[in-house]
Amino acid sequence: MKESAGNDLVRIFRTHRRQQAEQRVSTASSLRVRAGRWLVIAVSVAGMVAAAASLVLIWTATAGTPLPERINNSMSLGSGLVLLGVAFLVAWRAGDHPPNVSIALAVVFISSHDAFLTLLEELRVNAGIGAPVLALTFILGAGFYIRASQLFPRTLTPDDIACSPTIWGRIKPLRVVLVFFLRARAVWVFVAVATLLTVFVNNRHFSEAIRLVIVLTGLVYFYVMYRSSDAETRRKVLWFLEAALAAFVIGLVGEGVNAVLHGTGSPTLRVVLSVSINAANCLALVICISAAVFYAGAISPALVIRKTFIYGMTAALLLFTYAIVEAFLVNLLVDVTSISDRFASALLGTLFGLAFHPIKNRMEHALRRLSPLARRQI
Repeated sequence: MKESAGNDLVRIFRTHRRQQAEQRVSTASSLRVRAGRWLVIAVSVAGMVAAAASLVLIWTATAGTPLPERINNSMSLGSGLVLLGVAFLVAWRAGDHPPNVSIALAVVFISSHDAFLTLLEELRVNAGIGAPVLALTFILGAGFYIRASQLFPRTLTPDDIACSPTIWGRIKPLRVVLVFFLRARAVWVFVAVATLLTVFVNNRHFSEAIRLVIVLTGLVYFYVMYRSSDAETRRKVLWFLEAALAAFVIGLVGEGVNAVLHGTGSPTLRVVLSVSINAANCLALVICISAAVFYAGAISPALVIRKTFIYGMTAALLLFTYAIVEAFLVNLLVDVTSISDRFASALLGTLFGLAFHPIKNRMEHALRRLSPLARRQI
């Protein structure tokens, strides 16, 4: 009897200790989630202010800047403003869930990096001050991006990688590498070392290659998550997978074009290709991430927007894109053909009017096919 009573006391003591440990872990996790949520809110507000200020400076204080460069910067800042707003809403409305915070942290630091970069360039800030800020935001954006691909919408485990029906699960060296980088410390060391390499190797192509490697890393984890999960998880991760895929493919195409041209070809061709690639990248990121949050309900059902609003935003997005492209093409046509700017605007307006409804219908049809929530009745 005494032995039985002693065993009971031991079990009770162990259970109590385990509950205390779980409570400490839960409390620490809750504190980290709250800290991450408020960090997203603070950085998103700062990033939106920086992006708005940069837009004003681009179109007022830097009148000597070439129009294509201003258009490129404006598209990047415009898409950044949208994504920063999305991250703010995610943190504000659904920031009590760790996977949501991980996605919001990735989006906010990636978008704010571009906003801070442009603002520092426009303000002519000393490189000794600007470089550390940009390096820090790049490290945070890249690190949180890879971690988000491992944590959203659930934590990816070594068993998920080993059992996934992909090449990453079947080939042992690839599997070992992916499992190794599931550790948060390994991810941050990798990102920090990669960033330092771009600082010491001052080459634009090398920096872009490092960026593509980071994008590919997150893309692989998103893909493994998609292939090794159930239908609900696939629905949540699909649009983020497509965003990563679009960023990687467009970045690869851009580097390929630069490698082929390599300073040759007409300046007009290089400008057109640069603007087109940047526009495609900005549109792809905005559409995919906005669709994930507001259309597919990947973050929270509370953030899902009705179809009528989505279709209205589709039309607004097309009109905004037309305004940007029209400003660029009018300038290009006037320089190349020497026609008047009024005739060029009228010509482009006619072409856009003819193409507007077919493009809009195609986009709405794609949204209906890619999201099961699109079939709901209004």
